[in-house]
Amino acid sequence: MAFLGIDLGTGGVRCLLVNEEGNVLTEIKKPLHRVNLSDQSGESEQDPRDWIVLLENALDELFSVPSCRHLLSVSVDSTSGTVLPVDRTGENIGAALMHNDMRSVHEVEWCKELFEDGCSPTFSLPKILWMQKNWSLNEDVLFFHATDFLNARLCGSTDIPTDFTNAMKSGVSLETQAWPEKLSRFQLPPVVAPGQVIGEISDAYRNRWSLTGPCLMVSGATDSNAAFYASGAGEIGDWSTTIGTTLAVKGISSQKISDKLGRIYCHRHPDGAWMPGGASNAGGEILKSTYGSELPLMESEASNALCEPLLVYPSIRKGERLPLADPNFIPFGEKDGKHKVAYFLGCIEGIAFVEKMTYDLLESLGAEVGGRIYATGGTTNSQLGLQMRADVLDRTLCIPEYPNSAMGAAILASAGYYDRGVGEMSAELVRISKTVQPSGELNEARNERMEKFRQFCHQKD
Repeated sequence: MAFLGIDLGTGGVRCLLVNEEGNVLTEIKKPLHRVNLSDQSGESEQDPRDWIVLLENALDELFSVPSCRHLLSVSVDSTSGTVLPVDRTGENIGAALMHNDMRSVHEVEWCKELFEDGCSPTFSLPKILWMQKNWSLNEDVLFFHATDFLNARLCGSTDIPTDFTNAMKSGVSLETQAWPEKLSRFQLPPVVAPGQVIGEISDAYRNRWSLTGPCLMVSGATDSNAAFYASGAGEIGDWSTTIGTTLAVKGISSQKISDKLGRIYCHRHPDGAWMPGGASNAGGEILKSTYGSELPLMESEASNALCEPLLVYPSIRKGERLPLADPNFIPFGEKDGKHKVAYFLGCIEGIAFVEKMTYDLLESLGAEVGGRIYATGGTTNSQLGLQMRADVLDRTLCIPEYPNSAMGAAILASAGYYDRGVGEMSAELVRISKTVQPSGELNEARNERMEKFRQFCHQKD
């Protein structure tokens, strides 16, 4: 028996089949060949019919293996802010405006009062307004998030709810999980939490794939929220740091965290708690742009080096969002060919310092931060970086085996099937591949550099 997580990303579809013990049975990926159908600046759109072709091809391949047909439930995640118009049969009657589409600039003003932390043209609500103004749509048109579109196709019905993580950028109230009265003129679906049973896979698809028994359809989430569920963080005080190009944090808090500077925003966790989070411009981009293919060599040299790290703010971009809020912030730290290893160490240490400042900020705003951090992203390949982060944070780092959105969707599918909490199922299904404990050694030099780092940041802030 297994659960299926489907991730509809910008570049294609990923299907992950996970058994009741959390083992990944198989994974199928299908790339999208037409990522953007528009050649206009600021526009990003796709043909939802391409999604269906990809999904059906992926599932045809998946279920060609008889042992994969013992399916209990399915859940779908997709990019946040992607929205499209559909008719009452579930067919799209226009392109999908993608998460990064910026054409609805003029519609943002009407939407602002519905969003505490501001509204962007990338949100789905202004895109809905733009479509109504610029496309010839019938009065009974439905507006679906990308997740809803796949759910409706798999269920064979448009009479399905959406989830509140997708609905957030369409204006839903996270406190009440209901649409504001101002949006009553739109054809928007009912709203439920991720991980709730919303229907069953249609008989047509069950017969096509020879599925055994009924298969539940479970409400999904946005891709970033699904990835969080796959991190292993499931209790209040649990946090996940994802460090790839940039650094992003997300965690579970008993209370809603408000930040007047906009560094932190709040989602809602499916189990009822709040999910504060934020993203920095700092991260691994500085390492990739500076060292490229030399990264493994630099890691090896730095692991045995005795030199002191240089003081480096690990970003190559002007401006910062977290832990500072300053569009004019200039990263500090100069490259020095004579101290190549020291600069490399400074970049890694700087990432740890930014992470530490971020969690200090969260605690100052009232968030609970426990003794473990779930670490994901490309920088988890660096043992040197992991140990440095564990030492600076003085917390245990837990690295999950499958920290991707499709795994998070499979966790939602299991939560719906068993009628259990998403955090509980995350703890049960997520496999931790490695843990890194803080060394416990007192490093006065590092503590001094940390204080200088903070001072430099605030001088620039």
